[in-house]
Amino acid sequence: MNWTMRFRNILIVSSIAATCAMTQSIDGGYRLDTLPVNNTLTSQEQADGYVLLWNGLDFTGWKTNSSTTNPGNPGSNWAIVSKTNGGLDNGDSHKSTNPDSNMLEVAGSGNSIFTNDSTYLNFDWKVEWQAVQGLSGNAGLLYYYKVSVNTGNNYSAPEYQLCNSEFTSEWKTLTTTAGTNYLITAMLPGRRNADLSPSWVQKEGHWNQSRVISWGARAAHYGNGLRLLEYRKGSTQWNAAYAASKYNGLGVYNTVHSGSFFLQDHGEKWMKYRNIRVKKLTQNPWGPTSPYINRDSAARGDTTLIDTLSFSTNLFPVGGTGVSSNTIVPRYQAKIVANKDGLSVFFSEQGDYTISVEDVRGFRYSAHAVQHSDRFFLPGHFANSPRILTIWKDGKKIRESIVKGK
Repeated sequence: MNWTMRFRNILIVSSIAATCAMTQSIDGGYRLDTLPVNNTLTSQEQADGYVLLWNGLDFTGWKTNSSTTNPGNPGSNWAIVSKTNGGLDNGDSHKSTNPDSNMLEVAGSGNSIFTNDSTYLNFDWKVEWQAVQGLSGNAGLLYYYKVSVNTGNNYSAPEYQLCNSEFTSEWKTLTTTAGTNYLITAMLPGRRNADLSPSWVQKEGHWNQSRVISWGARAAHYGNGLRLLEYRKGSTQWNAAYAASKYNGLGVYNTVHSGSFFLQDHGEKWMKYRNIRVKKLTQNPWGPTSPYINRDSAARGDTTLIDTLSFSTNLFPVGGTGVSSNTIVPRYQAKIVANKDGLSVFFSEQGDYTISVEDVRGFRYSAHAVQHSDRFFLPGHFANSPRILTIWKDGKKIRESIVKGK
């Protein structure tokens, strides 16, 4: 193997992990962050500038949206119910006095809801949601919404599509499945299955953790800790998709503008939401000094955000860079090659490493110890099954990549 790597001016940055006090749980097949208390901010989140958009008890801060009514308080189409007995779909409509027990649930059809605050442009928005078993779950998380454009629809706002792709093939297309920027931006190949259904979504009846990070013309969607897509308004991809979409001609959709957050009621009963929170950003996540930049992409000149970002990790926290110390890239480097024979890793220095390999849904997981070597080989066929490969050295994560064979 003729492969040489040279390094100089290497800086190892220490950082403080600023997350909610949380654990991870297996729910429907995924490792999800478990927040200490639902619908409540931790003291760390408050210090880091996050605010709660839904308080778990009433509709303070929200309005309803309809083509036949003016914005006002949400009516009978939305309900706040306790999760104790499963909610409206299980015949239980009681609301708890404890916000930790409650969830926001679609009770009827016709009226979406949006936040009173319409000044959101640069932000980190987080939402947990759940689709009910046996229903299509057509809904969406919209952002930059402006009620003055169209009181009955979403023509000003990109949509983080939500749906239950297990129920129907209707949502198994490149730009309509869960996690896409509806009709505009498809997900990364490793985030969808061969039938175009989302590979990252929980089984129906289980909670999902979604996130939108926005700065000016740029936005990224995350789902259950995985980066699903990114886009930039005005890019070649954006312009082509916009021209071919239903939004073409609606000028405000194509502009960089602030707006409200919008939970879409598309006539699908019993969609559930909780833990809705946001931070208005004053620092650019895509900026040259951002700790959230994918270093591999930066080296290629195509800057993207990091591939994994846990739901409970706060962006730009007080007193730290915002990335767990496990995600700092030290001087050790690795070259990864995946083909029909298996997975090969070549290290820049001989040493002891730990390698973990899991599929994007977290169902299959394996860990491997590399002792005093500069290479590793794992036989297997990865062509149709993307893997998340993580490499550790001296307790630090030095590489995390999605790999897919040819």
